[in-house]
Amino acid sequence: MNGMSTPTPLGNSSDVLFLMLGAVMVFAMHAGFAFLEVGTVRKKNQVNAFVKILTDWSVSTVVYFLVGFPIAYGISFLKPVKELLGDNQGYDITHFFFLLCFAACIPAIISGGIAERAKFWPQVTAGALFAAFSYPVFESLIWGKNSSLLQDFFKRAGGAEFHDYAGSVVVHSIGGWLALPAILILGPRLGRYVRGKSHPIPVSNIPFLALGSWILAIGWFGFNVMSAGHLEKISG
Repeated sequence: MNGMSTPTPLGNSSDVLFLMLGAVMVFAMHAGFAFLEVGTVRKKNQVNAFVKILTDWSVSTVVYFLVGFPIAYGISFLKPVKELLGDNQGYDITHFFFLLCFAACIPAIISGGIAERAKFWPQVTAGALFAAFSYPVFESLIWGKNSSLLQDFFKRAGGAEFHDYAGSVVVHSIGGWLALPAILILGPRLGRYVRGKSHPIPVSNIPFLALGSWILAIGWFGFNVMSAGHLEKISG
């Protein structure tokens, strides 16, 4: 997926609708993250897990709008309204919403990795920093304004450019890499190991877990297919 691309005038409306449908599907995936995590944690932590996902989304929206998106693409919405009313601004704003939903996945991925291990506000603060700075830096190198630097490196080193169509590295790998140090530092959940013996912690709500998995499965179609950005780039 290219960072910011220019649609053709005739296809602009169709592309806006196409991308908006994808953005809404990715947005809905955050409900999937929430129900999946709520279903796996113990009952005493269900409300904490649910509110944490909602708060992570809200905070990520603000920091990515103000800081993360300008870092990744060199584009800011903090300008006079008349400058935001160009021919393709509808598409560009929809594309921003699509990318915002991607960025907000980072705290959600990390949250699942350290469920029942971290305090609420420190985790929300860390998620905000990741969405504002850490993730946009990688996004800039692969999709954004600095992508040519990384592509030149890969072409010289391996003879071919690097392409990440729908965020397998930019979103999912980065989220996992950021979660790994937190997992190692925080360790297992309390009660998981007692005197060196393993005590598996059963899931608290299988219907919630199944619902979250189902929502995520549906959302993947928006995450992957709509990353094409334009209807004309869909084949088959």
